Amino acid sequence: MKKKILIIIGIILAILVIAGLTTSYADSARVRNGVEPRFTIKIVSEDGNKVTYLGLGYKVVRYPSVSPNEPYKNNRGVKYGSWFMKYELEEVTITLEDVERKISEYFGREDVDRTNLATYYIDEKQEVIVVGLIDDSKEKQDEFMHNVFSSCCGSKYRKYVESKSMIKFVKSAPITTSNNKK
Repeated sequence: MKKKILIIIGIILAILVIAGLTTSYADSARVRNGVEPRFTIKIVSEDGNKVTYLGLGYKVVRYPSVSPNEPYKNNRGVKYGSWFMKYELEEVTITLEDVERKISEYFGREDVDRTNLATYYIDEKQEVIVVGLIDDSKEKQDEFMHNVFSSCCGSKYRKYVESKSMIKFVKSAPITTSNNKK
């Protein structure tokens, strides 16, 4: 009788281990591709700033940028590991003056192609930096953001600026200087 119980317990444990390895493999691939894990239980913190997915022997911790109901790929940080893993997102705080300084440094560089750049200023009423681009298409906005923030700060800085809507792009006319006085 004891032997049968031990065999049954062994079979159940083997099934759980195999299921844990299989689901862990599948969910780790999903997380690497920016997709929500499938074989987990979703637990949202009280303030909604942290989402934990518990699987068989593993967990995924995610910090959404706005709310836990937004698409999985729109997050500030994701970490995959065992149940015992601890993960706290380091908070980035950036002021408008910090962003204005980065833009000013970018405008002041000699190697910058100025064919699409017009001007920028801080709109203190709306608490935003307004950047005037001659071509304000989404591609040119992304190019500007990449050029300003990739060399100095990395993607965390850029994501923070974008998530807080600290920059507003507007269509602008080219700035011309007139030396032809008659």
